[in-house]
Amino acid sequence: MKKVLIVFLITAFLLLTACKGDEPSSVPADITASPAPEETPVSGTALSTETAAPAYGKNAAASVSDTAALFFEGDEGLTLYGAVAYENTGDCPIVIDSAVFTFTAEGIPIEHSFSPAFSEYTVLLPGETSFLTAWLVQDEETPFTAETEVSMAATLTARRAETDMRTLLLLDNLYLADNYPAFTTLSGRIRTEGASCGMNVIHTGFYDEGGSFLGSWYFTKNTLLESGEAKDFVAQMHGFPIKGLSEKAHEIKAIGFGFTL
Repeated sequence: MKKVLIVFLITAFLLLTACKGDEPSSVPADITASPAPEETPVSGTALSTETAAPAYGKNAAASVSDTAALFFEGDEGLTLYGAVAYENTGDCPIVIDSAVFTFTAEGIPIEHSFSPAFSEYTVLLPGETSFLTAWLVQDEETPFTAETEVSMAATLTARRAETDMRTLLLLDNLYLADNYPAFTTLSGRIRTEGASCGMNVIHTGFYDEGGSFLGSWYFTKNTLLESGEAKDFVAQMHGFPIKGLSEKAHEIKAIGFGFTL
């Protein structure tokens, strides 16, 4: 009888202990002890949201770091070419609303104002670099020739982007080849890690062995890219004025933006 009583008491104690183990803890979790999120904004977060707005300021600024200009004989006759490399030196994402290229040839100023193509999709974050390129076909009465030396200064009007939402394209395996007599080809691989896009614009800058800026070039591709997908591309650089670019360029910088119209 004593043995039965002992077994009964042990069983009751174990059942009571198990039931208590299923009850919630009386001490709440200290959620304030969780690490604070990093202040670095995540691409795709609207600036107007409470979490993203404090990460950026309101100073929209762009600084021109390099320029290149020259005359060349293009498909439509004598053409004036200008290119700039610029950096977002402000404290917020920017787009370039307008650009003014002021050329000087034989003491004669030539001013060209324009709005960059697809600028609304080219959202540049602080510290990032991109490029602008322009071509001006000269009339038949021009006093200049392809050998005329020309210099250039540029003024950019930057505007604070309303959002840092963008589809940034990643480019690698870039390769230049002068395998055609009339133009250079640029090949490489392009991919997006953000939203899918049906079109894209790519800006490229070329630098020689000493780091001097040779010029820039941009192109668009009507190519569907799904998120995370990579595709190879080959682009014919019609209108780029420097012959033998594959031998002269030792560094290629590129930035691309995807969008869907």
